[in-house]
Amino acid sequence: MLQVNISRFVRIVTGVMALGISLSGCHGTIFENSDCVESYNLITLSYDYNIKYADAFANEVENVSLFAFDAQTGLLVERIDCDRSGLIDGNTLELSIAPGEYDILVWAGNSSNGFEITDGEIGKSVLDDFHARVACTTSGSENHSDSDIGPLFHGLTRLTLPYASPSHPNRETISVMKNTNVVRVVLQNINGQPVDYEDFIFTITDDNGWLNHDNSLRLPLTTVNYHPWYLFSGAVDVNTGYEDAPTSSASVLAASATDSSVVAAIEASSRSSMSASLAEFTLNRLFAENNPRLLVTDKSGKTVLNISLRDYALLVKGFYHESMSDQEYLDRQDEYNMTFFLDDGNRWISSVIIINDWRIVRYEGSIE
Repeated sequence: MLQVNISRFVRIVTGVMALGISLSGCHGTIFENSDCVESYNLITLSYDYNIKYADAFANEVENVSLFAFDAQTGLLVERIDCDRSGLIDGNTLELSIAPGEYDILVWAGNSSNGFEITDGEIGKSVLDDFHARVACTTSGSENHSDSDIGPLFHGLTRLTLPYASPSHPNRETISVMKNTNVVRVVLQNINGQPVDYEDFIFTITDDNGWLNHDNSLRLPLTTVNYHPWYLFSGAVDVNTGYEDAPTSSASVLAASATDSSVVAAIEASSRSSMSASLAEFTLNRLFAENNPRLLVTDKSGKTVLNISLRDYALLVKGFYHESMSDQEYLDRQDEYNMTFFLDDGNRWISSVIIINDWRIVRYEGSIE
């Protein structure tokens, strides 16, 4: 009798333990019909750290690499690589991993990315092993880039991931920042003389060729000479009045006029056709602590202009973004359009330039 009671007691205890395990989610054995995994997470990637404060991740990113490092050991424990088709709703990926605290590194961009990025090895690599370098050609001791570098986005954060199941997933958001910048340099002759890009050499030099896992400059600094990946010459219509673009009085009047002849007369009074050349660059992240230089020379080697690209890029920050630090503005802005005016001797008239559609009138001196 005692033996029978003991057997019955064991069965009861075993049943209670099994029930406890099944009710406790993922803390115990995973049953065949259960939707539990150790920790099921949906990681949403957001790119709203831009000048418009609007999330553009789904429109601008084609592929993602996510690296998860155990915060206790520092070791890489998981890597996920996926393209847009593998993302949920265009910006969310699945991460199944043991519950715990992790440092999550994200690099994203597109398949034509012009960067050399560390691959790493599960169980061996640590965060400090990871870095991103602009893919350059080397001539002597100089690095050169003349490619349309694909966009590179970076994110780094620490997350505590709890137990979760696919039916009740843990949701996290990681914000990324766009590193790459497009710079367009336009040369125009004020007297309508032809401006042929073949008569000029355009170069931007910066010490930003190599970045650490935290998006900081990697030491020793890597200097890159960026060259245009696109050159074009043609004629363009420009606003020749001295009112500040883009809301000049002429353009406002033209917009409010209803008679087509009045519109034509207003526009003709403030616009003319000029010959122009365009040089388009793609650069790595711009740093307020650096001093990138834009150099334009003619084919004889004579300097047409040699300016601080950083200082000119920041000239228009104050219109709407005074509260931003210089670094935040450089990180949020990813396009810089600069128009320089030349005289008949291909000399730069430094008193007037146009930056991102804003006319900058300088009455004395210039930023060098």
